Amino acid sequence: MAEPPFHVAIIGGGLCGLSLAIALTKRSISHTIYEARGSFTEIGAGINLGPNTLEAFRLIDPDIGDAIFSFATRNPGRQKDLWMDVLLGAPTNDFEDAKRIHQMTTAPLDVGCMTVSRNELLQFLAQRIKPENARYNKKLVGLVQSKDEVTLSFEDGSRDTASVVIGCDGAHSVVRRLLLGEHDPAASPKFSQAGVYRAVFPIETFEKLVGKEGAAVSTIRLGPGGYVISYPIDGGKNINLGVWPGNKEVWEHDAWILPNQKPQMLEDLKAWGPTVQKVMRAMSDQTAFWATFHHSTFPESFYHGRVCIIGDSAHAMGPHQGQGASQSMEDACVMAEVLYAATTASSGTSAQRIKAALAGYEHARRPRFEKALRTSSEAFPFWGDLWKPDLSDHEIEAFGRQADERFVWLWHPDIAGQGRRALAEMDRILKT
Repeated sequence: MAEPPFHVAIIGGGLCGLSLAIALTKRSISHTIYEARGSFTEIGAGINLGPNTLEAFRLIDPDIGDAIFSFATRNPGRQKDLWMDVLLGAPTNDFEDAKRIHQMTTAPLDVGCMTVSRNELLQFLAQRIKPENARYNKKLVGLVQSKDEVTLSFEDGSRDTASVVIGCDGAHSVVRRLLLGEHDPAASPKFSQAGVYRAVFPIETFEKLVGKEGAAVSTIRLGPGGYVISYPIDGGKNINLGVWPGNKEVWEHDAWILPNQKPQMLEDLKAWGPTVQKVMRAMSDQTAFWATFHHSTFPESFYHGRVCIIGDSAHAMGPHQGQGASQSMEDACVMAEVLYAATTASSGTSAQRIKAALAGYEHARRPRFEKALRTSSEAFPFWGDLWKPDLSDHEIEAFGRQADERFVWLWHPDIAGQGRRALAEMDRILKT
């Protein structure tokens, strides 16, 4: 009996899912995106695109990489290679409030801090999705694997089949829970003990709050127990702001966004300096607190049979290194490579080729994305624990060196090389 035609089901139409779909389209691989909502949408204001994100997009589709480089917001003038201006968020015994203590650059890469609106980037990608490849209002509730295919069941009672299922449905992934089982300790993300108060300011307003010099430059302010990050979006017309207080030990709420938290924010950061105090007072009375969740427990494997999870579904991480989207794009690149190989390999059955493809993907990607997740968790105290009343010049110098070293391996990967390693492992498996 002939095997069914090769077809990929992508669960989730976020940045990761759409990027994978575009990569599969470039390789003429049949696929369908199943999106739980009525359209492709993203919440959140700005997203930071590291140098590795741009490299990944260019590998997915060179035209996309070039277009994103042209419309993303960057630091102005001669500071285009600046990633973050690092300032003190409160005075110390020896240093004044808002003192610059370090500047992080992406040199020699002329990338710096590139930011876009999450939804703007999503809509840009969505325009490149063929309408016939998308299904909306499809909430996945079940997966059943057989010898030749996977049957997908949806909340509306419909069913569909695919040769392979790739879960790209975010941190609270249904595919992950179905793959691992509801009671597996790795099935669901955990509260990361951190969260953020968000705001967007017009640039003119922000200049009045922090001073015109440096207002439009991506900046991280380090203070007692946390940090405050700001960077330009919307072509420099607005500033995206995130206020990260010290650790929150537990999360006792069902919702992960709590509205009307300005009084709590002012209490959380009452020990900070006058610049941050001024900014917080100017924030809306409806300012919300956004709890962040991450995958603190790794499963034995990120795939089983014909089903695999990638992106935030596999490794949701805090944004403290700006790597959540970046690692998802790298995932999409490598996954597209192995799925293409699964359609063109001459050895093995379809099931054997798919298993080898997913094993090759995990072999190449798992060490890197697990390290990115772990170091992202470590980055929150890295930023938040520097400040102290008796901070010294020596400690500032050491911090600067460590900050630069922290990002080298993240920003300068060989993504194409990861694809080659995945294909080599796939080939090894098929030959054994």
